Amino acid sequence: MSYKLQPLRHTLFALAVSLAVVACGSGDINGPTASPDTTPDTTPDTTPDNTPVTPPETGGAGSNGDYTIQIGTGSVVVEEGGSAVSVPVEIIRNDGHDNTVTLAAEGQTPEDVRQLFWQFEDASISADESSTELVLQLDLSRQPILPENRVLRIIAADAELTPLVVDLTLVIQPTSAPDIYLLAGQSNMVGFSEANAKLIGPGEPDEPFERIQQLNVTGNDQENFGSEPNFTDPASQAAFEPRYVAALDPLHDGFDTNIQGKEGTFIGPGLSFAKRALEETTAEIFLVPAAWSDTGFCRRSTNAFPTLGWLTFDVGDDSFSGSLLHDRAITRTNLAIEETGGILRGILWHQGEADSDNGLCAAAYEQNIRDLVNSLRSNIIIDARGPIARGPDSDVPFVVGTMSKGSDERGDQLPFNDFKNIVDGVHRNIANVVPNSDFVNNDDLVPPAFPCGEGSCIHFGAAAYREMGSRYYDRLRALQQ
Repeated sequence: MSYKLQPLRHTLFALAVSLAVVACGSGDINGPTASPDTTPDTTPDTTPDNTPVTPPETGGAGSNGDYTIQIGTGSVVVEEGGSAVSVPVEIIRNDGHDNTVTLAAEGQTPEDVRQLFWQFEDASISADESSTELVLQLDLSRQPILPENRVLRIIAADAELTPLVVDLTLVIQPTSAPDIYLLAGQSNMVGFSEANAKLIGPGEPDEPFERIQQLNVTGNDQENFGSEPNFTDPASQAAFEPRYVAALDPLHDGFDTNIQGKEGTFIGPGLSFAKRALEETTAEIFLVPAAWSDTGFCRRSTNAFPTLGWLTFDVGDDSFSGSLLHDRAITRTNLAIEETGGILRGILWHQGEADSDNGLCAAAYEQNIRDLVNSLRSNIIIDARGPIARGPDSDVPFVVGTMSKGSDERGDQLPFNDFKNIVDGVHRNIANVVPNSDFVNNDDLVPPAFPCGEGSCIHFGAAAYREMGSRYYDRLRALQQ
């Protein structure tokens, strides 16, 4: 048999955990810990394709000759982010044993107790008692986890005997809440590869996967937003039907129901990122495309709207853009969280060219990107992880990519001008500008090994985008450890 999740009021559970730690006077129990939030290198019984884990068929049991402890009689399944699980604990005494038995618990390794909370309803079992309950709960991790088995060691001791240690195997099931990623920035996040680069046939690199979905966004066309654009109106930001589709390049184009696909032939880094992320999650992935070409914190004469930009508010200076894209990114991400119940797992950013036009813009870039990340982390609605995952110092990863240096006819990289070097320096120093952030180095993703994209080498090519997406995931995953 398996012990199902039993509802328990959150506040009562938190209080009970505290009582259990106090009850353990010897300090043997490991209650809620602040151990690193990492996934073990070895994950037995993992099933990224959602195949159920086969649980062990026995509970924990042990004896020292004076008494026997039995913990459960079947598999103990604990769901990440789920309700508390109550497991019966029985003490069976031999004749003559009447000492109080004190119960405590600890992980076999630090990984076994990551995000795990527990308590015994009664941690001291006197001679006239024979049973209690072990209550377990697993908090949502900041990173997706895979199904795994963990070992919780139950320690039973009295004043006269060597403590009895019983290993209890816990079957850990990941949350089913989807993983949500926000894609933001300008043209290289939109994707301006070579024309006709998209390869979506079976087995081809840009083939869509059903477990990778995207918000079916309205395209980056001025006519979609009218002369007085409202980028906070959900009705203008995504199609109503279908609201979500299998992610398909170009991600920032709307899905055409007439052809059941998209006519565009460019690709970007988002889909290859998601395919790497898919390897380490059992949940669906939802991408939120929110980039727009030729945009930044500073205004360009070519912008579709004067206020089409990434500032957190309109500063009233004609040199700088407005906040429409900042507002839209929040609106679209909120839609995805509200409608899918998903968890914001990361923000990807590729931008900088538009802020390298002059010294004023370049000098303001560091503060502007800091303000942007603070606002996104603070103003995107709270998801299943709760308030702990919001605020300027949130652990939601923010990853930026370096700009293309292109190459000359000899294959030598072209140097950045002084303003672009300033912006590039912010990208490379992002970990010291924004908490829980890192950068992807794309310096090598240029000719001759990697062809340039549309128009000029300011854009990466398809092969570079596919590699870039994988690198984004590697850096994001490292931040989640």
